[in-house]
Amino acid sequence: MVRGFSARRGWAGAVVAPFLEAPRRLVAVPGLLVALVALVVPRAAALTPASFISDHTPRSITLPDELESQVFPGNGSETDYFRLLQRDGDSLLIGARNIVYNISVHNLEENFSQRIVWYSKEQDSSMCFDKGKSVDECQNYIRVLAKEGEGQFLVCGTNAYKPLCRHYAQQMDGSFNFTETNGAGKCPYDPRHNSTFVYVDGELYSGTVADFQGTSSIIIRSPLKTDHNEYTQLNAPDFVHSFDYGDFVFFFFRETAVEYMNCGKRVYSRVARVCKGDRGGGQQRFKLSWTSFLKSRLNCSVPGDYPFYFDEIQSTTDVISGVYGGETHKIIYAVFTTPPNSIPGSAVCAFSMRSILDTFEGSFKEQKTLNSNWLPVRQVTVPEPRPGSCVEDSQTLPELNIDFAKNHPLMDEAVPAFFGRPLLMKASFEYRFSKMVVDPQVTFLDGKSVDVLFIATDNGIIFKAINTLASEGINNIEPVVIEEIRAFEHPVPIMNLQIAQQAGGESKLIIITDDEVKSIPLHRCHRATTCSACVGLQDPYCAWYEGHGSCGPLGAKLTGPILQNITGSHYPCPFSPVVGASLEGPPIYSAETLAIAVTTACVAALVIGFISGFLFSRKCRGDEYAHTYSETPYLDSKLNKRDNLVPAADPNMYTANNKHINNLVTNYNPKNINGKSNTNTTTDSKLLKPAKCAYI
Repeated sequence: MVRGFSARRGWAGAVVAPFLEAPRRLVAVPGLLVALVALVVPRAAALTPASFISDHTPRSITLPDELESQVFPGNGSETDYFRLLQRDGDSLLIGARNIVYNISVHNLEENFSQRIVWYSKEQDSSMCFDKGKSVDECQNYIRVLAKEGEGQFLVCGTNAYKPLCRHYAQQMDGSFNFTETNGAGKCPYDPRHNSTFVYVDGELYSGTVADFQGTSSIIIRSPLKTDHNEYTQLNAPDFVHSFDYGDFVFFFFRETAVEYMNCGKRVYSRVARVCKGDRGGGQQRFKLSWTSFLKSRLNCSVPGDYPFYFDEIQSTTDVISGVYGGETHKIIYAVFTTPPNSIPGSAVCAFSMRSILDTFEGSFKEQKTLNSNWLPVRQVTVPEPRPGSCVEDSQTLPELNIDFAKNHPLMDEAVPAFFGRPLLMKASFEYRFSKMVVDPQVTFLDGKSVDVLFIATDNGIIFKAINTLASEGINNIEPVVIEEIRAFEHPVPIMNLQIAQQAGGESKLIIITDDEVKSIPLHRCHRATTCSACVGLQDPYCAWYEGHGSCGPLGAKLTGPILQNITGSHYPCPFSPVVGASLEGPPIYSAETLAIAVTTACVAALVIGFISGFLFSRKCRGDEYAHTYSETPYLDSKLNKRDNLVPAADPNMYTANNKHINNLVTNYNPKNINGKSNTNTTTDSKLLKPAKCAYI
């Protein structure tokens, strides 16, 4: 049995056996272990899934007390749940608790004459309380506002969990008259529900929940709507944005992926579209259904053999027209995150509108049976005219065409990222990206244009970033985080951002949270006190005015040479500026510094490990360097002392208290095949020959 076990001991036995046969070899282990730990730990950290997420060091950090800001506090007592509803010239129309505020973008002061006050009726509030909702929930939070004409507005609110809409008409004396209509499907029930709307050609398109529990979601333009019983159309979506483009209205949302259900639960990001001219089908059962509803996945991922996906979209911008790689493209930017129980990562991806439209011209995706995989639909089975396309009169479409579109709303191909990969990625346990806004095509002095991205987080931080290689090609990415703006004293989720361009004045960034509206300048050029620090910011808003020795906004009426460069360095300035050195804020360490520190730690650990192993070896071997190996080694003497054993006359035997004891390594009591002791061999009368091998 012992031999059989030995034959199958495998790699573990092969590793252990040499140390059993030669205990002296163990003396090198401590030094070896220290060295291995020093090498393996940094490498293991480098191979974690989050290691590819770039952590671009900001050129400067701005703290709350360093900001020149203006604040609109709202009611100041209860949470307003502010939402930006519309930008009307120099005014921001902000939906809040029982009020629509009209705020000036110049100073964030309210125009009281344009305020709309709308409280829920007492009976609606009472019913809300009876359903178990709190006092704060049973208010009227305004979530939809659209300008229907001169002096005419459509306003919808949660109305104590009973959505209601009003059509306001301004009178000659400045007062408003209104009529009320049901707001279910146009406005959410809960102010915290994610919803979106867009008013196009006199009609309201909404993506929201359509029931009290918030479990039924629809995309609606009355009377047409998605079927809430068809999970292939919408499956528990969270809407983030909508806009019109060409012949379509686009909706962006995240939802539980139907095509992944056989493998578990997964949330994917989607873009859906409907035709503006869709009037439903001519058949009775399709009169209230979209004939043009289609959706596709948005692919924001790090490419590779096993791509890493940022699956949950949080925000998008409107369409931006710009020059990228010498060609004009219309793109949108979007913020994505990983799932809450995953690696805490965030990313910004861009998507071309051309790519989005092309995706809807590709193959459809279907699942033939409940347990089948989702596969592309063969082109020969697709009816004509193509389902989901815009036609002159949707009510003339064949029933087969409408039924196909209803049962095959998902496209097979995903929309690829415009630059081929995320533009910016961050990994942090403290925050995730939440919203963003873009100042498009800001030009440097050398003529190169960049989009300036302002990316908000759910703890009150805003990152200002650019892609310095955007003008060179659509496959080139070199992001630079110009500034990290800590806009608030305490962490607070940022719900929206808006850039207020002012003619003849300084443009501002409008920051909207649940409790307040704040505006700050787009730049803080004056904080850079040297030429190298100013140019090193790579901020398209800032330039170094050599004649005045100061850093200021580009376009300032100052004389003398102006220095600015998209690369972050300029020949008149000192070479290799220390990033952030001349700016206020905590010290900043680059990736190179971290790499040097890790390498130094590894080398130091190797040296310490070697010295420790050498010293331990000397102690374990005793006086081995001065004597022969025939004497008892240090470890053997320790074992003899512990067991109260002394060497006997025969080196193969030990005695203790005048009794013979077998040395289990050199002697054993063999048994015959019957399991009995061999009568010809005893440990008391006859010494056994030394064993050649010991099997463990």
